[in-house]
Amino acid sequence: MFGETGYIIGQILSIVAVILGFISFQMKKPKGILVFQTATALVFATHYLMIGAFTAVALNFLAAVKCVCYYIRNKRGSKNMITPIFFTALIVVTSIMTWDGWYSVFIMAGLVINSIAFSLSDAQTIRKLNLIKAPLCLFYNIAV
Repeated sequence: MFGETGYIIGQILSIVAVILGFISFQMKKPKGILVFQTATALVFATHYLMIGAFTAVALNFLAAVKCVCYYIRNKRGSKNMITPIFFTALIVVTSIMTWDGWYSVFIMAGLVINSIAFSLSDAQTIRKLNLIKAPLCLFYNIAV
């Protein structure tokens, strides 16, 4: 889509996103994790746009919006289950609508796990679940 230069820029952005994702694991509170995960998702969305992986663009943009919504939800002290159910369903529907092939299952599963993780209030549990998400998204990235 953006040619060789766009592909190289996209790959550089993926390195930046991985670094931001790593920093998010270092955060002590869910608030910090959500801030860095929002940035990670937006940088990954740009990366995937540059390399032409449109399922991942849509899902990572959705992940950024999800992180902002969870940030607001947590700030208000809400524990409702509507938000995680809504985003999990939206991730599955978006994945189906933008299906790129069998490997789309990896990013969909990773972001569903991520959606469930952010519905929790314990930073340690969020980090553990995101350790499951990370390889799934990496498998998708390798396949693309």
